[in-house]
Amino acid sequence: MLYRMDISDLPERLRRIGKKQADLSRFTGIDPSSLTKTINGTRQLKADELLKIEEFFSTSGATSETPVANLAGRRRAPQTRVPVYGYAAPQGDEHISFSPDKIIDWIDPPPFWSGAGDLVAVRALGDSMEPRLFAGEIAIAHIGLSPGRGRDCLIEFTDGTVQIKVYKSQKDGQVFVQQFNPDRLISIPATKVRALHAITWRN
Repeated sequence: MLYRMDISDLPERLRRIGKKQADLSRFTGIDPSSLTKTINGTRQLKADELLKIEEFFSTSGATSETPVANLAGRRRAPQTRVPVYGYAAPQGDEHISFSPDKIIDWIDPPPFWSGAGDLVAVRALGDSMEPRLFAGEIAIAHIGLSPGRGRDCLIEFTDGTVQIKVYKSQKDGQVFVQQFNPDRLISIPATKVRALHAITWRN
């Protein structure tokens, strides 16, 4: 993964709702030592574990808290250029290669961007998102920012690829997204999803 999620404030969130790390460990099925390593940043959080953590806080009455997927670390200095990805991955089905050696261009950040967080740009492939997004158009995603329901998102897979779809929901270990051409709802096992990033600008 290009950017590691920072969840070091989980202990503070647990304190606010009167829960302990052991409660989170039991609910998620993550053994205590692995959970400690995750909080300390020495272990990467898996997609299915992220879903369970979000479920834990939502069922504990902490709905006003920032979602775990939003807890991405801030850069020390704003980006001056945004990398663009657009090479078709061998997997097909409009998967785009998402690794540092697959950058096809660099562009300026969007106007009025605050400079917080990290941005990546993706050149759309195929026609599955038409008429919202056509092949060749650029979508810019905010790394670590959770997409709202019904909003465009960048799906980062564990195989090092990404896709552009519309986020719908997450339930029972599945991530549900939508495309427009043809219009259909797609179910993706959460174990195959590394992260979901909100698309905040389009060119």
